[in-house]
Amino acid sequence: METKKYILLPTATALTVLCLVVWTAVRPAVSSLRPTSVQVDQDLKAVTDEVNGLLESIWSDLSVQPTSIADELQVFRRLALALIGTTPSLEEIRQFEADKSLDRLQQWTDRFIADGRFVEYFAARLADVFVDPVAEDLKPHQRERFARWLGDSLQSGRSYGELVQEMIAGRGVFADQPATTFVALELSLGDQAAERLAARTSRAFLGQRIDCAQCHDHPFAEWTQPQFEGLAAFYGQVQFRSGRLQDTRPQPFVIKDDRNQVERTVEPEVPFDSQWVPDNKHLRSELADWITHAENRRFRRAISNRVWGLMFGRAFIMPVDDLPDPASPDVPDVLDLLADDLASHGDDLRRLIHVIVATRPFSLASTHDAFEDEASAQLLEEAWAVFPVTELMPQQMIRSMQQAASVSTLRAEDANTFTAIRRYERRSRFVDEYGVAGDAEDAQASTIPHTIQRLSGSYTRQFSDATLLTAPGRIARMSPDAVACLESCYLACLSRRPTPEEQAHFLPQLEGSLRQRTVAVEDIYWTLFNSAEYCWNH
Repeated sequence: METKKYILLPTATALTVLCLVVWTAVRPAVSSLRPTSVQVDQDLKAVTDEVNGLLESIWSDLSVQPTSIADELQVFRRLALALIGTTPSLEEIRQFEADKSLDRLQQWTDRFIADGRFVEYFAARLADVFVDPVAEDLKPHQRERFARWLGDSLQSGRSYGELVQEMIAGRGVFADQPATTFVALELSLGDQAAERLAARTSRAFLGQRIDCAQCHDHPFAEWTQPQFEGLAAFYGQVQFRSGRLQDTRPQPFVIKDDRNQVERTVEPEVPFDSQWVPDNKHLRSELADWITHAENRRFRRAISNRVWGLMFGRAFIMPVDDLPDPASPDVPDVLDLLADDLASHGDDLRRLIHVIVATRPFSLASTHDAFEDEASAQLLEEAWAVFPVTELMPQQMIRSMQQAASVSTLRAEDANTFTAIRRYERRSRFVDEYGVAGDAEDAQASTIPHTIQRLSGSYTRQFSDATLLTAPGRIARMSPDAVACLESCYLACLSRRPTPEEQAHFLPQLEGSLRQRTVAVEDIYWTLFNSAEYCWNH
Protein backbone atom coordinates (compact mmCIF):
# COMPACT_ATOMS: atom_id res chain seq x y z
CA MET A 1 0.00 0.00 0.00
CA GLU A 2 2.91 2.35 -0.64
CA THR A 3 0.79 4.34 -3.08
CA LYS A 4 -1.55 5.35 -0.29
CA LYS A 5 1.15 7.40 1.43
CA TYR A 6 1.70 10.98 0.45
CA ILE A 7 5.38 10.94 -0.44
CA LEU A 8 7.05 13.94 -2.06
CA LEU A 9 10.08 13.20 -4.24
CA PRO A 10 13.36 14.23 -2.57
CA THR A 11 14.23 17.04 -4.97
CA ALA A 12 14.98 20.71 -4.56
CA THR A 13 11.82 22.59 -3.66
CA ALA A 14 8.69 23.51 -5.40
CA LEU A 15 5.49 24.77 -3.88
CA THR A 16 3.99 26.97 -6.47
CA VAL A 17 0.67 28.55 -6.05
CA LEU A 18 0.66 30.59 -2.87
CA CYS A 19 1.09 33.87 -4.66
CA LEU A 20 -2.02 32.99 -6.58
CA VAL A 21 -3.80 32.52 -3.28
CA VAL A 22 -2.92 36.05 -2.28
CA TRP A 23 -3.77 37.37 -5.73
CA THR A 24 -7.18 35.74 -5.77
CA ALA A 25 -7.83 36.81 -2.20
CA VAL A 26 -7.81 40.47 -3.24
CA ARG A 27 -9.14 39.93 -6.75
CA PRO A 28 -12.91 40.39 -7.20
CA ALA A 29 -14.67 37.06 -7.36
CA VAL A 30 -15.39 36.06 -10.93
CA SER A 31 -19.01 35.03 -11.20
CA SER A 32 -18.45 32.97 -14.34
CA LEU A 33 -20.18 30.03 -12.76
CA ARG A 34 -23.58 29.50 -14.26
CA PRO A 35 -26.74 29.42 -12.15
CA THR A 36 -27.37 26.16 -10.39
CA SER A 37 -28.93 23.62 -12.69
CA VAL A 38 -31.00 21.52 -10.36
CA GLN A 39 -32.57 21.96 -6.96
CA VAL A 40 -31.73 19.25 -4.48
CA ASP A 41 -35.00 17.71 -3.34
CA GLN A 42 -35.90 17.49 0.29
CA ASP A 43 -35.90 13.70 0.04
CA LEU A 44 -32.17 13.59 -0.71
CA LYS A 45 -31.39 12.79 2.90
CA ALA A 46 -33.94 9.99 2.92
CA VAL A 47 -32.34 8.05 0.07
CA THR A 48 -28.79 8.66 1.28
CA ASP A 49 -29.80 7.44 4.73
CA GLU A 50 -31.05 4.25 3.09
CA VAL A 51 -27.81 3.80 1.16
CA ASN A 52 -25.72 4.50 4.24
CA GLY A 53 -27.86 2.08 6.24
CA LEU A 54 -27.15 -0.74 3.80
CA LEU A 55 -23.44 0.02 3.89
CA GLU A 56 -23.47 0.02 7.68
CA SER A 57 -25.03 -3.45 7.54
CA ILE A 58 -22.20 -4.59 5.27
CA TRP A 59 -19.62 -3.17 7.66
CA SER A 60 -21.30 -4.91 10.57
CA ASP A 61 -21.42 -8.25 8.74
CA LEU A 62 -17.72 -7.97 7.89
CA SER A 63 -16.80 -6.71 11.38
CA VAL A 64 -15.10 -3.60 9.99
CA GLN A 65 -15.30 0.00 11.08
CA PRO A 66 -15.45 2.83 8.55
CA THR A 67 -12.60 5.29 8.64
CA SER A 68 -12.94 8.91 9.73
CA ILE A 69 -14.36 11.74 7.63
CA ALA A 70 -11.90 13.33 5.21
CA ASP A 71 -10.84 16.96 5.23
CA GLU A 72 -13.36 19.12 3.35
CA LEU A 73 -10.79 20.33 0.83
CA GLN A 74 -9.89 16.73 0.09
CA VAL A 75 -13.55 15.98 -0.64
CA PHE A 76 -13.77 19.15 -2.75
CA ARG A 77 -10.78 17.94 -4.77
CA ARG A 78 -12.54 14.60 -5.40
CA LEU A 79 -15.65 16.40 -6.55
CA ALA A 80 -13.76 18.59 -9.01
CA LEU A 81 -11.75 15.69 -10.41
CA ALA A 82 -14.91 13.64 -10.94
CA LEU A 83 -17.10 16.30 -12.54
CA ILE A 84 -14.76 18.70 -14.36
CA GLY A 85 -11.65 16.54 -14.69
CA THR A 86 -9.23 18.81 -12.84
CA THR A 87 -8.23 19.75 -9.34
CA PRO A 88 -9.96 22.97 -8.25
CA SER A 89 -8.32 26.27 -9.02
CA LEU A 90 -6.98 28.43 -6.23
CA GLU A 91 -9.82 30.82 -6.99
CA GLU A 92 -12.39 28.05 -6.52
CA ILE A 93 -10.74 26.87 -3.31
CA ARG A 94 -10.99 30.39 -1.87
CA GLN A 95 -14.65 30.62 -2.89
CA PHE A 96 -15.39 27.21 -1.39
CA GLU A 97 -13.74 28.09 1.91
CA ALA A 98 -15.56 31.43 2.04
CA ASP A 99 -18.91 29.66 1.63
CA LYS A 100 -20.18 28.84 5.12
CA SER A 101 -23.47 27.24 4.06
CA LEU A 102 -24.17 23.75 5.38
CA ASP A 103 -24.93 22.40 1.90
CA ARG A 104 -21.99 23.97 0.10
CA LEU A 105 -20.82 20.62 -1.29
CA GLN A 106 -24.20 20.11 -2.95
CA GLN A 107 -24.16 23.70 -4.20
CA TRP A 108 -20.75 23.16 -5.75
CA THR A 109 -22.00 19.93 -7.27
CA ASP A 110 -24.63 22.03 -9.05
CA ARG A 111 -22.04 24.59 -10.11
CA PHE A 112 -19.68 22.00 -11.55
CA ILE A 113 -22.50 20.23 -13.42
CA ALA A 114 -23.53 23.57 -14.95
CA ASP A 115 -19.93 24.37 -15.88
CA GLY A 116 -18.74 23.96 -19.46
CA ARG A 117 -15.92 21.76 -18.18
CA PHE A 118 -18.52 19.18 -17.14
CA VAL A 119 -19.46 18.74 -20.80
CA GLU A 120 -15.82 18.76 -21.83
CA TYR A 121 -14.80 16.08 -19.33
CA PHE A 122 -17.56 14.12 -17.55
CA ALA A 123 -19.80 13.84 -20.60
CA ALA A 124 -16.83 12.87 -22.75
CA ARG A 125 -15.91 10.10 -20.31
CA LEU A 126 -19.47 8.80 -20.32
CA ALA A 127 -19.59 9.08 -24.11
CA ASP A 128 -16.69 6.62 -24.31
CA VAL A 129 -19.06 3.99 -22.92
CA PHE A 130 -21.34 4.36 -25.93
CA VAL A 131 -18.87 4.91 -28.77
CA ASP A 132 -15.43 3.31 -29.03
CA PRO A 133 -12.92 5.96 -27.83
CA VAL A 134 -10.19 4.61 -30.13
CA ALA A 135 -12.29 3.91 -33.24
CA GLU A 136 -10.35 5.23 -36.25
CA ASP A 137 -13.51 5.75 -38.30
CA LEU A 138 -14.86 8.29 -35.81
CA LYS A 139 -13.51 11.74 -36.60
CA PRO A 140 -12.56 14.06 -33.70
CA HIS A 141 -15.32 16.54 -34.56
CA GLN A 142 -17.88 13.72 -34.59
CA ARG A 143 -16.72 12.48 -31.20
CA GLU A 144 -16.84 16.00 -29.79
CA ARG A 145 -20.30 16.64 -31.22
CA PHE A 146 -21.63 13.42 -29.72
CA ALA A 147 -20.11 14.22 -26.32
CA ARG A 148 -21.48 17.77 -26.44
CA TRP A 149 -24.96 16.50 -27.28
CA LEU A 150 -24.72 14.12 -24.35
CA GLY A 151 -23.35 16.77 -22.00
CA ASP A 152 -25.88 19.43 -22.95
CA SER A 153 -28.66 16.88 -22.49
CA LEU A 154 -27.39 15.93 -19.03
CA GLN A 155 -27.02 19.57 -17.99
CA SER A 156 -30.60 20.32 -19.01
CA GLY A 157 -31.93 17.37 -17.02
CA ARG A 158 -33.15 15.29 -19.94
CA SER A 159 -34.18 11.75 -19.09
CA TYR A 160 -31.36 9.26 -19.49
CA GLY A 161 -33.93 6.81 -20.81
CA GLU A 162 -34.84 9.23 -23.60
CA LEU A 163 -31.18 9.67 -24.52
CA VAL A 164 -30.70 5.92 -24.77
CA GLN A 165 -33.78 5.59 -26.94
CA GLU A 166 -32.36 8.21 -29.30
CA MET A 167 -29.02 6.40 -29.43
CA ILE A 168 -30.58 3.02 -30.22
CA ALA A 169 -33.49 4.06 -32.45
CA GLY A 170 -32.49 7.47 -33.82
CA ARG A 171 -32.59 8.21 -37.54
CA GLY A 172 -31.31 11.02 -39.71
CA VAL A 173 -28.06 12.82 -40.51
CA PHE A 174 -25.28 12.91 -37.93
CA ALA A 175 -24.92 16.69 -38.14
CA ASP A 176 -28.53 17.11 -37.00
CA GLN A 177 -28.83 13.97 -34.86
CA PRO A 178 -25.57 13.32 -32.95
CA ALA A 179 -27.24 10.45 -31.06
CA THR A 180 -27.11 8.38 -34.25
CA THR A 181 -23.33 8.06 -33.74
CA PHE A 182 -23.96 5.04 -31.49
CA VAL A 183 -25.33 2.98 -34.40
CA ALA A 184 -23.69 4.73 -37.35
CA LEU A 185 -20.14 4.12 -36.10
CA GLU A 186 -20.58 0.35 -35.98
CA LEU A 187 -22.21 0.31 -39.41
CA SER A 188 -19.27 2.25 -40.84
CA LEU A 189 -16.87 -0.45 -39.61
CA GLY A 190 -18.24 -3.01 -42.06
CA ASP A 191 -19.42 -6.61 -41.66
CA GLN A 192 -21.14 -7.97 -38.55
CA ALA A 193 -22.28 -4.51 -37.46
CA ALA A 194 -25.50 -5.94 -36.01
CA GLU A 195 -23.52 -8.37 -33.87
CA ARG A 196 -21.21 -5.61 -32.62
CA LEU A 197 -24.21 -3.44 -31.84
CA ALA A 198 -25.84 -6.24 -29.87
CA ALA A 199 -22.70 -6.65 -27.78
CA ARG A 200 -22.25 -2.91 -27.19
CA THR A 201 -25.95 -2.42 -26.41
CA SER A 202 -25.81 -5.07 -23.71
CA ARG A 203 -22.54 -3.85 -22.21
CA ALA A 204 -23.29 -0.12 -22.33
CA PHE A 205 -26.93 -0.10 -21.26
CA LEU A 206 -27.42 -3.30 -19.25
CA GLY A 207 -23.96 -3.84 -17.79
CA GLN A 208 -23.95 -7.36 -19.23
CA ARG A 209 -21.07 -8.84 -21.23
CA ILE A 210 -22.53 -11.25 -23.78
CA ASP A 211 -19.86 -11.09 -26.49
CA CYS A 212 -18.78 -14.70 -26.11
CA ALA A 213 -22.35 -15.85 -26.75
CA GLN A 214 -21.85 -14.77 -30.36
CA CYS A 215 -20.00 -18.04 -30.95
CA HIS A 216 -21.21 -20.28 -28.13
CA ASP A 217 -23.34 -20.29 -25.00
CA HIS A 218 -21.86 -18.25 -22.15
CA PRO A 219 -19.88 -20.69 -19.95
CA PHE A 220 -20.80 -19.02 -16.65
CA ALA A 221 -23.99 -17.03 -17.22
CA GLU A 222 -27.35 -17.92 -18.71
CA TRP A 223 -26.72 -16.08 -21.98
CA THR A 224 -27.05 -18.36 -25.02
CA GLN A 225 -26.03 -18.01 -28.63
CA PRO A 226 -29.66 -17.85 -29.86
CA GLN A 227 -30.32 -15.02 -27.38
CA PHE A 228 -27.35 -13.06 -28.69
CA GLU A 229 -28.42 -13.57 -32.28
CA GLY A 230 -32.01 -12.57 -31.47
CA LEU A 231 -30.73 -9.32 -29.96
CA ALA A 232 -28.56 -8.63 -33.02
CA ALA A 233 -31.57 -9.16 -35.30
CA PHE A 234 -33.13 -5.93 -33.97
CA TYR A 235 -30.40 -4.09 -35.89
CA GLY A 236 -30.92 -6.10 -39.08
CA GLN A 237 -32.93 -3.42 -40.90
CA VAL A 238 -30.74 -0.37 -40.27
CA GLN A 239 -28.50 1.14 -42.96
CA PHE A 240 -26.02 4.01 -43.08
CA ARG A 241 -25.87 5.62 -46.49
CA SER A 242 -24.62 9.05 -47.56
CA GLY A 243 -24.26 10.08 -43.95
CA ARG A 244 -27.87 9.22 -43.12
CA LEU A 245 -29.05 6.52 -40.73
CA GLN A 246 -32.30 4.90 -41.83
CA ASP A 247 -34.25 1.64 -41.69
CA THR A 248 -35.09 -0.52 -44.68
CA ARG A 249 -38.27 -2.46 -45.22
CA PRO A 250 -38.64 -5.61 -43.09
CA GLN A 251 -36.36 -8.35 -44.33
CA PRO A 252 -34.95 -11.60 -42.93
CA PHE A 253 -31.87 -11.29 -40.72
CA VAL A 254 -29.38 -13.92 -41.82
CA ILE A 255 -26.56 -15.17 -39.60
CA LYS A 256 -23.53 -16.71 -41.30
CA ASP A 257 -22.24 -19.57 -39.19
CA ASP A 258 -18.61 -19.81 -40.29
CA ARG A 259 -17.92 -22.75 -38.01
CA ASN A 260 -20.62 -24.96 -39.53
CA GLN A 261 -20.54 -23.27 -42.95
CA VAL A 262 -24.28 -22.60 -42.94
CA GLU A 263 -26.64 -19.65 -42.97
CA ARG A 264 -29.75 -19.35 -40.84
CA THR A 265 -32.52 -16.82 -40.50
CA VAL A 266 -32.98 -15.33 -37.04
CA GLU A 267 -36.05 -13.55 -35.71
CA PRO A 268 -35.66 -10.52 -33.42
CA GLU A 269 -36.06 -11.70 -29.84
CA VAL A 270 -35.05 -10.30 -26.47
CA PRO A 271 -33.34 -12.61 -23.97
CA PHE A 272 -35.85 -12.09 -21.15
CA ASP A 273 -39.20 -10.48 -20.32
CA SER A 274 -40.49 -10.24 -23.88
CA GLN A 275 -43.73 -8.73 -22.54
CA TRP A 276 -41.89 -5.40 -22.32
CA VAL A 277 -41.48 -5.27 -26.11
CA PRO A 278 -44.17 -3.17 -27.84
CA ASP A 279 -45.39 -4.02 -31.32
CA ASN A 280 -44.70 -0.83 -33.22
CA LYS A 281 -43.22 -2.27 -36.44
CA HIS A 282 -39.90 -0.44 -35.91
CA LEU A 283 -37.40 -2.96 -34.59
CA ARG A 284 -34.90 -0.55 -33.06
CA SER A 285 -37.68 1.35 -31.32
CA GLU A 286 -38.96 -1.92 -29.91
CA LEU A 287 -35.48 -2.75 -28.61
CA ALA A 288 -35.06 0.75 -27.13
CA ASP A 289 -38.40 0.48 -25.33
CA TRP A 290 -37.42 -2.90 -23.92
CA ILE A 291 -33.98 -1.69 -22.77
CA THR A 292 -35.38 1.37 -21.00
CA HIS A 293 -38.56 -0.24 -19.65
CA ALA A 294 -39.46 0.85 -16.13
CA GLU A 295 -39.32 -2.75 -14.88
CA ASN A 296 -35.94 -3.52 -16.46
CA ARG A 297 -33.82 -3.29 -13.32
CA ARG A 298 -30.60 -4.00 -15.20
CA PHE A 299 -30.89 -0.72 -17.12
CA ARG A 300 -30.86 1.73 -14.20
CA ARG A 301 -28.60 -0.46 -12.07
CA ALA A 302 -26.03 -0.36 -14.85
CA ILE A 303 -25.96 3.44 -15.19
CA SER A 304 -26.00 3.86 -11.40
CA ASN A 305 -22.94 1.62 -11.20
CA ARG A 306 -21.17 3.52 -13.97
CA VAL A 307 -21.82 6.96 -12.50
CA TRP A 308 -20.70 5.69 -9.09
CA GLY A 309 -17.49 4.62 -10.83
CA LEU A 310 -17.01 8.01 -12.44
CA MET A 311 -17.43 9.70 -9.06
CA PHE A 312 -15.21 7.36 -7.03
CA GLY A 313 -12.74 6.17 -9.65
CA ARG A 314 -13.99 2.63 -9.06
CA ALA A 315 -17.46 1.25 -9.73
CA PHE A 316 -19.56 -0.13 -6.89
CA ILE A 317 -19.48 -3.55 -8.57
CA MET A 318 -16.62 -4.53 -10.84
CA PRO A 319 -16.37 -5.06 -13.71
CA VAL A 320 -18.86 -2.46 -14.84
CA ASP A 321 -19.91 -4.33 -17.97
CA ASP A 322 -20.35 -7.78 -16.45
CA LEU A 323 -22.71 -7.28 -13.52
CA PRO A 324 -24.26 -10.32 -11.86
CA ASP A 325 -27.97 -10.92 -12.27
CA PRO A 326 -29.85 -8.70 -9.80
CA ALA A 327 -31.15 -10.45 -6.72
CA SER A 328 -34.76 -10.42 -5.64
CA PRO A 329 -36.26 -6.90 -5.57
CA ASP A 330 -37.60 -7.79 -2.15
CA VAL A 331 -34.03 -7.49 -0.87
CA PRO A 332 -32.69 -4.31 -2.54
CA ASP A 333 -28.99 -3.52 -2.57
CA VAL A 334 -27.22 -0.18 -2.99
CA LEU A 335 -27.59 -0.19 -6.78
CA ASP A 336 -31.31 -0.91 -6.43
CA LEU A 337 -31.73 2.08 -4.12
CA LEU A 338 -29.85 4.36 -6.50
CA ALA A 339 -31.76 3.02 -9.51
CA ASP A 340 -35.17 3.39 -7.86
CA ASP A 341 -34.40 6.96 -6.82
CA LEU A 342 -33.19 7.74 -10.34
CA ALA A 343 -36.42 6.39 -11.83
CA SER A 344 -38.54 8.40 -9.40
CA HIS A 345 -36.72 11.58 -10.49
CA GLY A 346 -37.23 11.25 -14.22
CA ASP A 347 -33.95 9.45 -14.94
CA ASP A 348 -32.13 12.75 -14.33
CA LEU A 349 -28.45 11.86 -13.90
CA ARG A 350 -27.85 15.14 -12.06
CA ARG A 351 -29.97 13.73 -9.25
CA LEU A 352 -27.94 10.51 -9.24
CA ILE A 353 -24.71 12.49 -8.94
CA HIS A 354 -26.14 14.48 -6.01
CA VAL A 355 -27.15 11.30 -4.20
CA ILE A 356 -23.72 9.72 -4.66
CA VAL A 357 -21.94 12.86 -3.43
CA ALA A 358 -24.17 12.89 -0.33
CA THR A 359 -23.40 9.27 0.62
CA ARG A 360 -21.05 8.61 3.50
CA PRO A 361 -18.32 6.81 1.48
CA PHE A 362 -17.74 9.88 -0.71
CA SER A 363 -16.66 11.88 2.34
CA LEU A 364 -14.61 9.17 4.04
CA ALA A 365 -10.84 9.42 4.33
CA SER A 366 -8.71 7.20 2.11
CA THR A 367 -6.55 5.94 4.96
CA HIS A 368 -7.46 3.61 7.81
CA ASP A 369 -5.82 2.54 11.04
CA ALA A 370 -6.53 -1.08 10.06
CA PHE A 371 -4.35 -0.86 6.92
CA GLU A 372 -1.89 -3.58 7.84
CA ASP A 373 -1.32 -5.29 4.52
CA GLU A 374 -2.69 -5.53 0.99
CA ALA A 375 -5.46 -7.92 2.03
CA SER A 376 -6.82 -5.71 4.81
CA ALA A 377 -6.71 -2.64 2.58
CA GLN A 378 -8.56 -4.47 -0.18
CA LEU A 379 -11.24 -5.66 2.25
CA LEU A 380 -11.86 -2.14 3.53
CA GLU A 381 -11.99 -0.65 0.03
CA GLU A 382 -14.34 -3.33 -1.31
CA ALA A 383 -16.62 -2.74 1.68
CA TRP A 384 -16.52 1.02 0.98
CA ALA A 385 -15.28 1.62 4.52
CA VAL A 386 -12.63 3.95 3.04
CA PHE A 387 -12.52 6.10 -0.07
CA PRO A 388 -10.75 4.04 -2.76
CA VAL A 389 -7.36 5.28 -3.91
CA THR A 390 -7.13 5.28 -7.72
CA GLU A 391 -4.64 6.72 -10.16
CA LEU A 392 -5.74 9.80 -12.03
CA MET A 393 -6.71 9.41 -15.66
CA PRO A 394 -4.31 11.01 -18.17
CA GLN A 395 -6.94 13.66 -18.93
CA GLN A 396 -7.16 14.56 -15.26
CA MET A 397 -3.38 14.75 -14.93
CA ILE A 398 -2.82 17.21 -17.77
CA ARG A 399 -5.89 19.32 -16.93
CA SER A 400 -4.78 19.61 -13.31
CA MET A 401 -1.28 20.68 -14.29
CA GLN A 402 -2.69 23.28 -16.66
CA GLN A 403 -5.00 24.57 -13.95
CA ALA A 404 -2.26 24.71 -11.30
CA ALA A 405 -0.11 26.75 -13.68
CA SER A 406 -2.88 29.23 -14.46
CA VAL A 407 -3.53 32.40 -12.50
CA SER A 408 -7.28 32.08 -13.03
CA THR A 409 -9.89 29.36 -13.33
CA LEU A 410 -9.71 27.77 -16.78
CA ARG A 411 -13.04 27.69 -18.55
CA ALA A 412 -14.33 25.53 -21.37
CA GLU A 413 -15.83 28.71 -22.86
CA ASP A 414 -12.29 29.71 -23.91
CA ALA A 415 -12.40 26.99 -26.58
CA ASN A 416 -12.15 29.45 -29.49
CA THR A 417 -9.05 31.24 -28.27
CA PHE A 418 -5.55 30.47 -29.47
CA THR A 419 -4.45 29.74 -25.92
CA ALA A 420 -7.22 27.20 -25.47
CA ILE A 421 -6.27 25.52 -28.74
CA ARG A 422 -2.71 25.18 -27.51
CA ARG A 423 -4.00 23.75 -24.22
CA TYR A 424 -6.07 21.20 -26.17
CA GLU A 425 -3.06 20.19 -28.27
CA ARG A 426 -0.96 19.72 -25.15
CA ARG A 427 -3.68 17.62 -23.55
CA SER A 428 -3.95 15.40 -26.61
CA ARG A 429 -0.20 14.85 -26.81
CA PHE A 430 0.03 14.14 -23.10
CA VAL A 431 -2.82 11.60 -23.21
CA ASP A 432 -1.23 9.90 -26.22
CA GLU A 433 2.13 9.66 -24.47
CA TYR A 434 0.81 8.82 -21.02
CA GLY A 435 -1.69 6.25 -22.25
CA VAL A 436 -5.23 6.11 -23.60
CA ALA A 437 -7.86 5.60 -20.94
CA GLY A 438 -9.77 2.37 -20.95
CA ASP A 439 -13.20 1.85 -19.43
CA ALA A 440 -14.08 4.96 -17.50
CA GLU A 441 -14.57 3.20 -14.19
CA ASP A 442 -11.65 0.77 -14.27
CA ALA A 443 -8.84 1.62 -11.87
CA GLN A 444 -5.38 1.92 -13.43
CA ALA A 445 -2.10 0.79 -11.98
CA SER A 446 0.83 3.19 -12.02
CA THR A 447 3.70 2.12 -14.24
CA ILE A 448 7.39 2.94 -14.43
CA PRO A 449 7.03 4.45 -17.94
CA HIS A 450 4.28 6.73 -16.66
CA THR A 451 6.48 7.93 -13.83
CA ILE A 452 9.42 8.52 -16.16
CA GLN A 453 7.12 10.45 -18.49
CA ARG A 454 6.20 12.83 -15.69
CA LEU A 455 9.75 13.19 -14.37
CA SER A 456 11.35 13.94 -17.72
CA GLY A 457 8.37 15.22 -19.71
CA SER A 458 8.30 18.72 -21.12
CA TYR A 459 4.80 19.30 -19.73
CA THR A 460 5.94 19.16 -16.12
CA ARG A 461 8.71 21.66 -16.86
CA GLN A 462 6.41 23.97 -18.82
CA PHE A 463 3.77 24.12 -16.13
CA SER A 464 6.42 24.75 -13.45
CA ASP A 465 7.87 27.82 -15.17
CA ALA A 466 7.59 30.94 -13.02
CA THR A 467 6.90 33.80 -15.43
CA LEU A 468 4.90 37.00 -15.11
CA LEU A 469 1.90 35.26 -16.68
CA THR A 470 1.91 31.96 -14.78
CA ALA A 471 0.75 31.01 -11.32
CA PRO A 472 4.24 29.98 -10.12
CA GLY A 473 5.58 33.38 -11.14
CA ARG A 474 2.68 35.26 -9.56
CA ILE A 475 3.01 33.29 -6.34
CA ALA A 476 6.74 33.92 -6.10
CA ARG A 477 6.33 37.67 -6.70
CA MET A 478 3.12 38.49 -4.84
CA SER A 479 3.26 36.37 -1.70
CA PRO A 480 3.83 38.55 1.37
CA ASP A 481 6.10 35.97 2.97
CA ALA A 482 7.47 32.45 2.61
CA VAL A 483 4.62 30.89 4.61
CA ALA A 484 1.97 32.34 2.30
CA CYS A 485 4.03 31.38 -0.75
CA LEU A 486 4.32 27.76 0.32
CA GLU A 487 0.63 27.56 1.22
CA SER A 488 -0.39 28.83 -2.21
CA CYS A 489 1.81 26.28 -3.95
CA TYR A 490 0.26 23.42 -2.00
CA LEU A 491 -3.28 24.65 -2.47
CA ALA A 492 -2.82 25.06 -6.21
CA CYS A 493 -1.17 21.67 -6.73
CA LEU A 494 -2.52 19.40 -3.99
CA SER A 495 -5.63 21.27 -2.78
CA ARG A 496 -4.36 21.28 0.79
CA ARG A 497 -2.00 23.20 3.05
CA PRO A 498 1.50 21.94 3.89
CA THR A 499 2.10 19.94 7.03
CA PRO A 500 4.52 21.22 9.71
CA GLU A 501 7.13 18.75 8.45
CA GLU A 502 6.75 20.02 4.90
CA GLN A 503 7.00 23.61 6.09
CA ALA A 504 10.20 22.83 7.95
CA HIS A 505 11.68 21.38 4.78
CA PHE A 506 10.57 23.97 2.22
CA LEU A 507 10.33 27.32 4.02
CA PRO A 508 14.10 27.89 4.29
CA GLN A 509 14.34 27.51 0.51
CA LEU A 510 11.79 30.30 0.00
CA GLU A 511 13.77 32.86 1.99
CA GLY A 512 16.19 35.22 0.32
CA SER A 513 15.98 37.21 -2.89
CA LEU A 514 13.14 37.19 -5.40
CA ARG A 515 15.34 35.23 -7.78
CA GLN A 516 15.99 32.58 -5.13
CA ARG A 517 12.30 32.36 -4.27
CA THR A 518 11.32 32.07 -7.94
CA VAL A 519 13.70 29.17 -8.49
CA ALA A 520 12.46 27.53 -5.30
CA VAL A 521 8.82 27.85 -6.37
CA GLU A 522 9.62 26.21 -9.72
CA ASP A 523 11.33 23.36 -7.89
CA ILE A 524 8.41 23.00 -5.49
CA TYR A 525 5.91 22.87 -8.35
CA TRP A 526 7.99 20.23 -10.14
CA THR A 527 8.27 18.23 -6.93
CA LEU A 528 4.55 18.33 -6.21
CA PHE A 529 3.63 17.46 -9.81
CA ASN A 530 5.78 14.34 -9.51
CA SER A 531 4.66 13.32 -6.04
CA ALA A 532 2.62 10.19 -5.45
CA GLU A 533 -0.09 12.27 -3.80
CA TYR A 534 -0.58 14.43 -6.88
CA CYS A 535 -1.09 11.47 -9.22
CA TRP A 536 -3.81 9.74 -7.23
CA ASN A 537 -7.41 10.43 -6.34
CA HIS A 538 -7.72 9.85 -2.61
